[in-house]
Amino acid sequence: MTLFSIYVFQRIGFDVHQLQDDYHHKLPSLKLISQLKSLSKMRKEHYKINLEVQARMQDKETSDLTHLKVLGEKIDKVQSLNSHMQSIIDSKAQLLTRLQQPYVGEFIKLEAQYHRYASEFLPEIAPLLADLSTHLDNISWMKFLNLPDSKMDNMLTELGSTLASLQTTFQSLCQMRNSMTNVYSHQAID
Repeated sequence: MTLFSIYVFQRIGFDVHQLQDDYHHKLPSLKLISQLKSLSKMRKEHYKINLEVQARMQDKETSDLTHLKVLGEKIDKVQSLNSHMQSIIDSKAQLLTRLQQPYVGEFIKLEAQYHRYASEFLPEIAPLLADLSTHLDNISWMKFLNLPDSKMDNMLTELGSTLASLQTTFQSLCQMRNSMTNVYSHQAID
């Protein structure tokens, strides 16, 4: 509608706004344009929502590295672990003396379902703990031991000959014991 036609219709007494609305509803191209406008608005809203969802997902994935609260909690945990380890290191001598003394006091609190495992485990580990200082001394001795191959060969040869002589002596003692048993049994019969 042109401006002149609008002016004329107003003068005659027609409601121009009503005519324009009717005119827009009757033309399919104008309907299509209004639908496209509403569709583009919906797409913009959909894009904004998707962008916000992606931002929240990225924030959730990187929160352990980017959020100060999470980093502060991790730092506090590391500091408490560090102070605990430092207290263990500081009381090393006291811990060693307590570990070397036999445990006298209350019983070990253990749930019934684990009692069988503890009763099997403790007897197996007790000899190892008793000989722990000896094993540690052996390890430190081997660390500082320096034997060349030629000296090791000589020691192994001596060890072999000593072992052979001990074996011969042992066999002789066993034969002598059997002979003494036979002599004693013959004397008892007579």
